[in-house]
Amino acid sequence: MKAVIVYWTGSGNTQIMADSIQEAIEDMDLECEYYQVSETSAEDVKDADIFFLGSPAMNDENVEEYEFRPFQDDLNPHLSGKKVVMFGSYDWGEAEWMENWKQEMNDVGAQIMDTFVVQWEPNDDQLKEIYDKTQEIMK
Repeated sequence: MKAVIVYWTGSGNTQIMADSIQEAIEDMDLECEYYQVSETSAEDVKDADIFFLGSPAMNDENVEEYEFRPFQDDLNPHLSGKKVVMFGSYDWGEAEWMENWKQEMNDVGAQIMDTFVVQWEPNDDQLKEIYDKTQEIMK
């Protein structure tokens, strides 16, 4: 199974989560591509079997709008029936951005496998949970 991790980070918290996901997949000797969103395009990754998509909550409870949003919009037509895990961090509020994102993925027909949400910087317990859940998803 080919996994692709694509994320945007501002403070580094979402990247820490992406690193844990990558480690979990590579520890299983599975194929994994890993990109900051500025390093790839939807066209480059559209054929993956499972997508791990990461963005922190930004502004008014949305994914990052200048780099991640255009990538997501380009990827959406390719996600019907595909496995997707969304992840990211938030600073305030109730993590509503993830609920909005889940609805968007449902609307395009993606198969949501899980979501990983942390407030502020992920701690060791949260990273272990992300690692363990990723390995379970990838079995």
